[in-house]
Formats: sequence, C-alpha cells, structure tokens
Amino acid sequence: MKYLAILGLFCCFPLFLASQTTGKGDAQPRNTSTAQWSKATGDLDYSRDVPEAPVQRRPAPTNRGNWNPNFEGLGTFLQILAVLIALAVVGYGAYQMLRSPQNRTIARDGVEITVHNLEQYLHETDLDRFLATALAEGNYPLAIRLYYLQTIKALSQKNAIVWARDKTNRDYLRELRNHRLAPSFRDATLAYERIWYGNQSLGKDGFSRLEPGFKQLLAAI
Repeated sequence: MKYLAILGLFCCFPLFLASQTTGKGDAQPRNTSTAQWSKATGDLDYSRDVPEAPVQRRPAPTNRGNWNPNFEGLGTFLQILAVLIALAVVGYGAYQMLRSPQNRTIARDGVEITVHNLEQYLHETDLDRFLATALAEGNYPLAIRLYYLQTIKALSQKNAIVWARDKTNRDYLRELRNHRLAPSFRDATLAYERIWYGNQSLGKDGFSRLEPGFKQLLAAI
C-alpha cells in the first residue's frame, strides 16, 4: 500500500504542474482606479524631463566698430595702389622682353654682342642692324667702321681671305694682293683707318662721298 501511494503521487505531479501553467496563462489585467494611480505617482516629478532651451552664443566682439572710416578708406586706396603698381611692373617687364630681341644680340657663348666687341663675333652679328642704328643716330664714323667690317665678313664668306680675331688689316691686304678687288679693298681700308683710327671728323656730307665706294665693293664681292 505504501508503494502504491508513492506511485500515485508521481502520476498526479504532472497534472498539478499543468494546472499551475494554465492558471498563469489565463491571468486577467487588474483595474487600477484613478485615486490609486494618483497615490502611487504622487511623489514623482516629471518637470525635470523637459529639455533645456539651447544657449544663444553671442558673436565674438570685433574692433571694426571702432575703426575710423577715414582709415578704412585709406586702406582700400593703398590696396588699389599696390595692385596698380604690380600691374605696371609686370607690363614693363613684358615690354622689355618684347623689345629685347630687337635691341640685343646674344652670341653662342652667351655674351651680348655690342659695338665694342663686333670684331670678336663678326660671323654671328647682324651688322645691318647696327649700321641702321648708327645712321639713325648720325654716328658716321661708326657707320664707316660697320661698312668695313661688312667687307671683311663678305670676303671671308667668299673664301677670299681667312678671317681670324688676331689678324690686322695689313694681313688681309697681303692676302688680297692678287685678287681682282685688291685696289678697291685698299681704298676702303685707307679711308676706314683715316677716319676710325686717325680720329678724322666725318659729317653727313663726307659720309655721303664715301658710302658709295663701300656699297660698290660689297656688291662686287
């Protein structure tokens, strides 16, 4: 009988658990009255949950309000003046760059060719340009020198003489002593040396008498 009673308890235990579970699942919500809700929530304060208004930041103070309008106008004027000066400098530099090819001749070794070193760079020099400048300035002795250098250059290009920097006019006269143009070249050499090395004055009239002889010699070469 004892064992039968224990076995009966084990069989009835699952039914007891099922009844407990069913009871929980069928639980009904409790109705709370307004008085009970007010009593339960009477000590709660929801005012702190309201978000605070954003803080308005004031702009940083500037000194512009204290700036004298006269000084402000002066600053604007100086800025405009600086821009105009910069534009003038750039424009002048561009102008000089455009003019430089006409006023300057640079040799292959980087040296600027002038009237003082023409003989050293005879075959690299545009003698016609220097001659035109001398005539425009009325520098007739220099014009005679340039005509003579044109003669030396032309004779060298025709292989009538061998040009060298250290040669003298007498050397070229000896080389041309049997050439058909020897008399004309001798006359041109004497006229050139008399005016250039002899410091003989030469005006426009005297130059007009000598120029045709140099032009005829150059044309004959």
